[in-house]
Amino acid sequence: MKLSPLAAALLGLGLVAACSKPIPEGANVLEISDAYIVKPAEGRDIASGGMVITVKGADESLIAVSSDIAESVEIHTMTMEGGMMRMRQLESLPVTEKTPLVLERGGNHLMFFGLKPNVAIGDEVDLVLTFSNGQGREQLLVTQAEIIGQGD
Repeated sequence: MKLSPLAAALLGLGLVAACSKPIPEGANVLEISDAYIVKPAEGRDIASGGMVITVKGADESLIAVSSDIAESVEIHTMTMEGGMMRMRQLESLPVTEKTPLVLERGGNHLMFFGLKPNVAIGDEVDLVLTFSNGQGREQLLVTQAEIIGQGD
């Protein structure tokens, strides 16, 4: 797995934070797992994605996601209303110690618009996630997401 210099630096800072025993009040350790992006059908440039985000310590909110492989990334939710699927963009989603943030098909998820056509199943790409504690502090976290097939 090859990390970009920014990803490697932020990962190093995250590991240092994760290895610390006590978490000071108001601080936290965020962990990301199982990040993926579903490769769109041929000729399409819109894809969905997901991951699991946990936090130890203070509550956070996911407020933005970006990636070099997409023109834009939005945080979305999906609900069923009157038998019809309805998706809408959200400004943020909370993540707490008691309630990890699960982004997945059929619920809260990420939408990638303007996805570059050269991504292939099995590729790993960097995602930059922005979190806010709601009190003016934001932090960035870089993770890698695997490109998976439609039925995976």
